[in-house]
Amino acid sequence: MAHRLYVYNVDSKTGEQYPYYLGEWNYEIPELLLPLFSCDPRAKGKLLYFDKTNGVERLKSFYQLLGEHYQLLYKKAYYEPVSKMFEMLDDLPYDTLMINGWDVFNMSEEKHSDQAKNWASEIKEKSKLYDRAMAKQNLGWLEKEIVARSGYGSFLEMLETDWIDYGLGYWNEDLYKDISETFEHNGLWGLKDKKGNIITPPVYEEIFAFSEEGIAVAQKNGKYGYLRNDGKVLIECIYEEVYDSFFINNKNYGIIEIDEKCGLINIETGEIVIPCEYEELEMLRYVYLFNAKKDGKYHLIDASNKLIIQEGFDEPFEFNYSGMVYRSLKGTSKKAFYTFDGVFLGEYPEDTLNHIAEGYYFAKPNKFQKKINIIKADGSLLDTEVDTMMILDYYTSFAYRKAREWHIYDIKSGEFRLEEHKIENIHRDWYTQFMKNVFLVSNENGWGLYNAAEDRWLLPSSKEYKKIESCREEIFRVTTSEGMFYFDQKTETQSSVYDYIGEGIEYHEQMLCLYKGHEMFILDAQRQLHQVSDNQLGALYEKRYNLRGKDQKYFLDFYKTWTEKKGSGYEQHFDDATLMSRAEKYIEEGKIEDAVRVYQIGISRGNTDMMVELGYIYVHDDYPEYYDLEKGLALYEKAASKNHPVAWNNLGYHYQSGVGYPQDIKKALKCFRKSAELGEGLAMQNLGLLYFYGEYVLQDYDIALDYYKQAEKKLYYNNENLAEIYYQKNDFDNLQRYLKKDTAGTYSDIYYGIMYDEGLGVKISPKKAIKHYEKSLQHGYYTTALRRLLYFYKEDLAFADPEKYEYWKAFGEENDMEV
Repeated sequence: MAHRLYVYNVDSKTGEQYPYYLGEWNYEIPELLLPLFSCDPRAKGKLLYFDKTNGVERLKSFYQLLGEHYQLLYKKAYYEPVSKMFEMLDDLPYDTLMINGWDVFNMSEEKHSDQAKNWASEIKEKSKLYDRAMAKQNLGWLEKEIVARSGYGSFLEMLETDWIDYGLGYWNEDLYKDISETFEHNGLWGLKDKKGNIITPPVYEEIFAFSEEGIAVAQKNGKYGYLRNDGKVLIECIYEEVYDSFFINNKNYGIIEIDEKCGLINIETGEIVIPCEYEELEMLRYVYLFNAKKDGKYHLIDASNKLIIQEGFDEPFEFNYSGMVYRSLKGTSKKAFYTFDGVFLGEYPEDTLNHIAEGYYFAKPNKFQKKINIIKADGSLLDTEVDTMMILDYYTSFAYRKAREWHIYDIKSGEFRLEEHKIENIHRDWYTQFMKNVFLVSNENGWGLYNAAEDRWLLPSSKEYKKIESCREEIFRVTTSEGMFYFDQKTETQSSVYDYIGEGIEYHEQMLCLYKGHEMFILDAQRQLHQVSDNQLGALYEKRYNLRGKDQKYFLDFYKTWTEKKGSGYEQHFDDATLMSRAEKYIEEGKIEDAVRVYQIGISRGNTDMMVELGYIYVHDDYPEYYDLEKGLALYEKAASKNHPVAWNNLGYHYQSGVGYPQDIKKALKCFRKSAELGEGLAMQNLGLLYFYGEYVLQDYDIALDYYKQAEKKLYYNNENLAEIYYQKNDFDNLQRYLKKDTAGTYSDIYYGIMYDEGLGVKISPKKAIKHYEKSLQHGYYTTALRRLLYFYKEDLAFADPEKYEYWKAFGEENDMEV
């Protein structure tokens, strides 16, 4: 079941809520509407709130870009629903949009309030992508970032999806349909539109509830007719009685009475399509057929007055949710069942008949019959005394067992299949999801694969086949005394015999793994066969856990045999990615010698990543038996000469710290900058640190900020230092952004204390300042915090507290804090 978000319009001051919900969406805010929720997103408990006025303007800007980019602005299919959507949003009376996400939040054990806060932050970050696209008037990269994850190919494909209707389809229809409200004056009723304008004067004695199609029964001068919610009179009030309208095949109908006889009227044209000649007329819900009582007998008719069941009965017909109508029979629990076309299926208890396909049914055993009956589409019996049915989804053939023999029947042709054979058994498997009308059949000749719809063997039955089983979509593997072969039903290909056949290791790219002697093959997703080379085998081994059971065991045995045959140098055959993965695994296991050996193989091929990794082992004393500073730096230099970004960064560290080289800050900066140019986030962070602390270079917060922001894009976060920079620059909006990132509360409290104390970007609040100052001293010895707490608890009359003053005074003395 899909989990839903519910959207409302509320007044931020009074909490008053618009009576209609705005929309309900699966899991998340639709990509086309995100700019609407990009202004001031904030969480309160499980609810999220957004500035509606600015959000609507932001959404209009985004839709202007969409319209221009796809050249839609002058197309009626685009501007009509879009104009209606924005008219609806502009007319919302309150200033705030609210989303209730409780249904989605229930999917996680995390607190709803925490999920709401995290989601508000995610919306802020995501909205920046839209802002950038609108600023640059370019949708290209935004589609890559946003649309690719949604399953659509482009925003245009999303816009043009029928149910989305350029965005209008996301909203509750009641918001933009031409709805109206009834009002009463002097005992009579009329209609007003949403803005309070009178569209129908009060002339009706009664206006009943409007249907989903906007049609209501209205009474005037003691007679009845139909009124639309925009005030248009559809049927004048001239009938003795009319009943609620209903919708059949895109037309609105209503049951009317003339001279106490019922008929059916087409409300849109006024044509009486079923004459008023019935004592009763009642539509069976969901079926669009009618119980029509005439001369005391019930008949079943359709909306054109055509008789569906010719004979009349004392009992009315009723709707059965399995796709039939029935009538009750006196003196028995049986019912008489009919199809919607009027075919009589027989008399059975309720919940006995089940649909097979193409109008065929079977009747389960019940107290009136011990075994199964099979009923044909014309109502006649195909067979009785059946023991077991095998019915498969989307099949137009079925199988059943009777008197210890199986039978296959094809509905389309109306013929039994394989009557010249004695079918001993039939198996089914998950392959039925991908093939229709295919049965795994055993007869006097053995097992085979048979297509009942086409009346032909895909694999003729044979005693040579010891086992036939599903292996992949539309592919079977067949075990014989000589080995295995596969049969591909899609291409009707039968392979040669292999020692073993199993599923592909990379499931979406490979259909099968096949083994013959010392050779391994892959059948890829395009049904092409490839022999696995030595250097591919290592990469497959890294993904061995994708296999299960016998398939995994056979591959591991094959791999072990291959390594024994190649000898100690078998890893020489691996590709570089596999070597890297293998070396990392060795390091995790503490097998440094093996890791060094594997890295050396990669280095001999000129792989710079492995130069850096082995260099790291040599220059760090984590592995004293391999410590060799000269060798390590030589590897860094070699990799740096080939523009490896991490190698440049590591060289920068050694020049900065004077380890292995004489300390040289100019060279360190050169190395860090080269690494940053090549995209290394750690180097960007290192440069930010140098300029932030002013070590070896002049302190420069602007340069530090630039490098820190670059590093942040590479997922190297320096939130505490960024907070300090924005504090020093008096940029309190950005400061608060980074204080909110301090979820552990390690550095933010001292800033909050100062801000609330001095009114920096927030309203002055000594109470909040005191709270944050006290919390800050749990994480650091901030003299500012201690000094202000001593002032408040001694000098400020509103907060003076001798006991707390002594506590914090003692705290400062114990920790040698000078105040």
